Amino acid sequence: MATLLLIALIPAVGLFRIDLTNASFSILDRQIWWSNFTLVFGLALIAATAPIITYMTIGTVWCGWACPQNLLSEWANGLTHKLLGKRASVDVESEGLVVAAAKNKLLNWVVLAVAFLAAALVLGIIPFLFFFSPIEIWSFFTFSASAKISGFMRQLYFFAVFLIFVDIAVVRYFWCDYACLYRIGQRIFKTKDALHVTYDASRSADCTKCNYCATECITGIQPKKIEIYDSCIDCGECIDACNRLHEKSGTPGLLRFELGEAGSAPTFRDKIRDVMSRFNWLVGAIFLVGCVMSVWGIVAQPQPVAPPTQAELQAQQLTEQCHSQCAPQYATCKGGHLSGCSRAMACQCQCSLDRDPSNPASGEWRRCVQTNTERADKLDLEAESQGKASPRP
Repeated sequence: MATLLLIALIPAVGLFRIDLTNASFSILDRQIWWSNFTLVFGLALIAATAPIITYMTIGTVWCGWACPQNLLSEWANGLTHKLLGKRASVDVESEGLVVAAAKNKLLNWVVLAVAFLAAALVLGIIPFLFFFSPIEIWSFFTFSASAKISGFMRQLYFFAVFLIFVDIAVVRYFWCDYACLYRIGQRIFKTKDALHVTYDASRSADCTKCNYCATECITGIQPKKIEIYDSCIDCGECIDACNRLHEKSGTPGLLRFELGEAGSAPTFRDKIRDVMSRFNWLVGAIFLVGCVMSVWGIVAQPQPVAPPTQAELQAQQLTEQCHSQCAPQYATCKGGHLSGCSRAMACQCQCSLDRDPSNPASGEWRRCVQTNTERADKLDLEAESQGKASPRP
């Protein structure tokens, strides 16, 4: 659930968004063009190597503990069992429709369908958060006249809702077993050193042969004989089941998580060191290069200069007009007369005041006229009293 919320919050708060109209990404309020080779190639390196690193270290922990698809599948299974029976099965992997006779009622089916549809309607919003702001999406759902989402995007939303509904209702773990690209890569790169579930064969005499662990297994495999090519997702349900059973006799269960080869290192720190010593550092180096390139691509991307506002354009035009009107005073200032510089400033402020008297800066302009006029008069009097005909240096 935390992973699903994180996926939704990243675009919702503006950390990452895709701008189709300008062919760019928005990362931390910075506009990054798709033509930014450094960033795009860096992200490609991260996307290619990050899954391989997880395969070699934490194994399938992503699938069992963080994948939204498994969250939805487990929730759908639990709701199905509650409404249609403990052994109910309605997904595509089942041999047929299995429903408890006592619960095969129209009301139960309707409640199940409505729950799946409600979840699909909410989850269908998440992909659109990467393309539209929350305000735009809100205007879409409130049928606001100012909504910027086109009719085509509305159709895409309902199509996404349909796909999510089908996924929750009937696909579920079938996607994980046969269609997930992450799982395909896992089967290729997973090693025995990665985190996995092991069976303590030295205590096989304590095993009650109850098959409780296999019954609780989400993927339907035998936890006591897990091979590297099996579809175990490290969810730990089998470990919990075995522990619950042996708690009655006061002994620990026979299943546990293992990092690296069983018994190869005595402590957890040694196990970490053992795994890291056999880690593919070439893959790690490529991953770090991708991270550096991505950060550099974001930092080095030149940001477009915002066009001037109407108020800024008017102020610039006013300045140019008044500068032209006060050209004689500015010429005197350039000739070396200090009083001429003050009169040029007074002329500029007076011109601005005459042309735009309602401007919020009109009070400052009046003070500017008065102050510079008084300063110019004072400088002229000083020059006359000292009998200096030439301008001050």
